[in-house]
Amino acid sequence: MSEKRSQTTTLAEMMAALPPARDSYGRGIPSPAGREEFVDDTGQRWRKVRGPLQRNLAKRLALQADEMIIGEGGGGHFRHVPSTGRATTWHAIKNLLGATCTPSYRPYEFASGDGRTLLYVEESC
Repeated sequence: MSEKRSQTTTLAEMMAALPPARDSYGRGIPSPAGREEFVDDTGQRWRKVRGPLQRNLAKRLALQADEMIIGEGGGGHFRHVPSTGRATTWHAIKNLLGATCTPSYRPYEFASGDGRTLLYVEESC
């Protein structure tokens, strides 16, 4: 007989119990950019506000959003960018936004239920 899951299990605990998504590196994992909402690897639920974004709005969010995630490999692996590394990251990707070369990037704005903002930048390779 299987054990019943505790009523007090949080979403973050359930997500932590799942095998890592990076093992499949994008295969079979729907892109966050193509969905209205997604749950990141920390268990945070994000709802799409708009995107792909124009460069000037993406730059502002890169510096001011509460969170920034690069969806490497089409969203198969999340790379969280700390606030101290955002200017450097922006400088590295700004000329590759919507580019036809690889890798290229597309920025999207997401919001959490508690009002935090996320700049999600999807890498296409």
